[in-house]
Amino acid sequence: MPYKTIINTEDLKNNLDNPDFAIFDCRCDIKDAKYGFDSYNEGHIKNATFIDMDRDLASERTSTSGRHPLPDPEILCQKLSQWGFSNSKQAVVYDDAGGVFAGRLWWILKWLGHENVAVLDGGINHWIKNGNKLIKDITKLERGSFTSSINDSMHVNIDDVEDAQYKMSKIIIDARSKERYQGIKDPVDPICGHVPGAISHPCMSNLTAEGLFKSESELKHTFNRIIGDINGSDIISMCGSGVTACHNILALKIAGIEGAKLYVGSWSEWITDSNRPIAKIEK
Repeated sequence: MPYKTIINTEDLKNNLDNPDFAIFDCRCDIKDAKYGFDSYNEGHIKNATFIDMDRDLASERTSTSGRHPLPDPEILCQKLSQWGFSNSKQAVVYDDAGGVFAGRLWWILKWLGHENVAVLDGGINHWIKNGNKLIKDITKLERGSFTSSINDSMHVNIDDVEDAQYKMSKIIIDARSKERYQGIKDPVDPICGHVPGAISHPCMSNLTAEGLFKSESELKHTFNRIIGDINGSDIISMCGSGVTACHNILALKIAGIEGAKLYVGSWSEWITDSNRPIAKIEK
């Protein structure tokens, strides 16, 4: 059975040595560039390959882009092939932050045309909690062959966001914390606030207190209260730089709401032009 949204720890454990599975470690700390690889070296799930957010899942930032532009697909496909990945494999991606970073790779693989990719529910924390071990050996696999079939309809640009801002038939959902959305404090970007017209839905609210994704019915109930009768394809998901916004797209998909678009540049691109309006919540 292919996994296209999330996979639980038991199912991954049962397929840990399955040659048709490819496991990727996406741990990251945006304030510490070495955190992910250092954590991987300290211990990771067997057969997992480390993927770096900045070097692998994004291209170099420009003066007018957000912090994490999409990677060059040809270069990433070459890397994935080098890491033993192929179009026939089931990809499983994990992190230690509730899936907020693994969700970026989940989305990118979908963008590259690979449907069979799932985020490990609960991540490495839940993996350990369930009594599973980690290893320190770096994974070495025979080279694979992965080719892309890019679907650029999955993301939008800043013009699309500006066009959608005040339309009743479209909605922009912001995945950042309430504090950042409201403009109280932003520990990441130099300017506080949000895109006028955007609705706040912090991505961590997609999870239970145990760090697992809420049920399909719970997520559907929550999102239906936000989007009403708006079509999934008319939803734009944004955040700080197009990373945690993927978590909301994944949660929407779990809820059965398909087609939400990613605004890759997100807030960090929006604020590169001082002429663009900024909204804050007045206290």
